Amino acid sequence: MFVKLMATTIFLLASTGVVVAQEMCGDLPIGPVIPSAPDIAKKSAADAAAAQRGVFLDVKRWQGALKSYRDCLNATDNTDRRELGEAQRGGDKTDTKRSDKLTAEITDLRQAWNASADEEERVVNEFHAMQTAYCGRKDVDRASCPKT
Repeated sequence: MFVKLMATTIFLLASTGVVVAQEMCGDLPIGPVIPSAPDIAKKSAADAAAAQRGVFLDVKRWQGALKSYRDCLNATDNTDRRELGEAQRGGDKTDTKRSDKLTAEITDLRQAWNASADEEERVVNEFHAMQTAYCGRKDVDRASCPKT
């Protein structure tokens, strides 16, 4: 399933024309592999606790990489918008071509940002499902579980 998800993600990124974002900011950080709720339920209490803690740390590291990636996208977008404004004020044919290029780049950056939000949502949903399964167990230390 993970391989299929990764192949779909890579295809979607390639098909949306995120070339500018990749050139400027690199690839979208790939989210951590998170055990499913049934996998957590099958583990021993100690293994489930170790998996839950490990995934938590992996998600925190990934969030840091995702923040850096988005900071780069935002900075590039801001620069392109500034340059677009300058090109639009120029008014000659060269500036029109430049405006079109910058507009396409801004669109690509927005698509890359949206892809990062989709990936973040996927990771959050998988982490929540794993945490719910972990916290639903009676044989684990639920100190790290949300208070209900």
